[in-house]
Amino acid sequence: MSETPTAFATAGVNDKMRTWQLVLLMAATSLGYFVVQLDVSIVNLSLPAIQQYFQIDVAMLQWIVNTYTLSFSVVLLSAGVLGDRYGSKNFLLLGYATFCVASLACGIAPTVPTMLLARFVQGIGAAIIVPNSLAVINWSLPDNKSLRLTLVSIWMAFGGAALTCGPIFGGVINSIANWRYIFFINLPVCALGIFLTARYVRATPVRQARKQDWLGQGLILCFATTLLVLIINYVELSRDVKQALVVAAVASFALFIRVENRSHDPAIPLEIFRNIGLQKALLIAVMVNFVYFGVVFFSSLYFRHYLKMTVLQAGLAFIPITLPLIVSNLLSGKISRIYSPERTIAIGFVFMIPGLLYLAIPALRNGYALMLPAFAVTTFGIGFIPSMITAIAMNSIGPERGGMISAVVNFFRQIAGAFGVAVFGIFMTSADGEAAYRQFGVALASVALVLLLSIGVFARLERHRAA
Repeated sequence: MSETPTAFATAGVNDKMRTWQLVLLMAATSLGYFVVQLDVSIVNLSLPAIQQYFQIDVAMLQWIVNTYTLSFSVVLLSAGVLGDRYGSKNFLLLGYATFCVASLACGIAPTVPTMLLARFVQGIGAAIIVPNSLAVINWSLPDNKSLRLTLVSIWMAFGGAALTCGPIFGGVINSIANWRYIFFINLPVCALGIFLTARYVRATPVRQARKQDWLGQGLILCFATTLLVLIINYVELSRDVKQALVVAAVASFALFIRVENRSHDPAIPLEIFRNIGLQKALLIAVMVNFVYFGVVFFSSLYFRHYLKMTVLQAGLAFIPITLPLIVSNLLSGKISRIYSPERTIAIGFVFMIPGLLYLAIPALRNGYALMLPAFAVTTFGIGFIPSMITAIAMNSIGPERGGMISAVVNFFRQIAGAFGVAVFGIFMTSADGEAAYRQFGVALASVALVLLLSIGVFARLERHRAA
């Protein structure tokens, strides 16, 4: 056997897969998650430059962010299942290729409609990459649970590193070059991912998978998009258009419920929502992603427009904001093994909720140094929560439906993020920084209040169920 690093040795590397093969496997799979997460953090910081180039308002910036998120969230419901049917390795290659081509299209986009279309396709590529890169890890090591957990932790760490590197890369690129290079940077990463996957990832088995509920996915996409149009473009819409959008949203949601109830293989099985544990997990997922995506979007513009930071300064300003999140995310796994996922989330709330209320104080609006402690406490708390949400959802429904539950939880996370961008982006349309931050603070305090009320309600429901 070749020389084995301690981490892999303790996890149980055997002769069937040597250390160098593990390293190449992790590079092939983790680069995909890295580039998907990098795109989230690097684009936000480039929004002012994109706004200036295309001469667009904040609403259109919200669509540049949310078009990606919408396609990402909806396609997640089927991408993993399609990978099971046609081979996870094949779909990982497809995801890399789609993301690469779409990134190139974003980088050369001459108009806003072209950019929006490219972002939509980019989201599809991201949705294909994420579940199938994880599936490749699971299929490559079917009999070594300990090593699989180690590799999944490394995979997640790549995502955390991307969230930290994104603002730095974005700041540097925008300060020395053109905003278009934030998309071009994806090309060599995707090319390397394609090469490593094609050459060093074993062919994954093809198995029978459930049928796709394309109609249900289309209806939920229509419902979410209609609501986002109402929120983002509300001021500029006529009364008749607003009424038409409300009717369309109600109709698409009603049809979605009807289709899912009648489908043998629904995109989102509605009976799972009767489970209290899943209700709690989804509510927490929605509120956490809503506020996190919203805060990042708002802060990216606020730092530039009202605090007058340069793009490089804004990029560096995000480092101490994202680092606490990565630290607590790494700690969460160890704490959950000692206690439980529920207690780990409770620890997160101990930091997150006071952090939100602290950040909501209007007096902080005048300086980054005043905001930073509140940002750090908030993101430190948030970092404990995401992986625990999936664990609670899995424990509530059962491992036999793990793939479906993971897809549903991630769907709600991404959709919540889109609505966070939509709502918090409205605050940046205010005439001055004082009004913008005041509205920002009201939203943060409202989220904290909803979380506190939810904690009380679910604690009471669980006591009643246990009685």
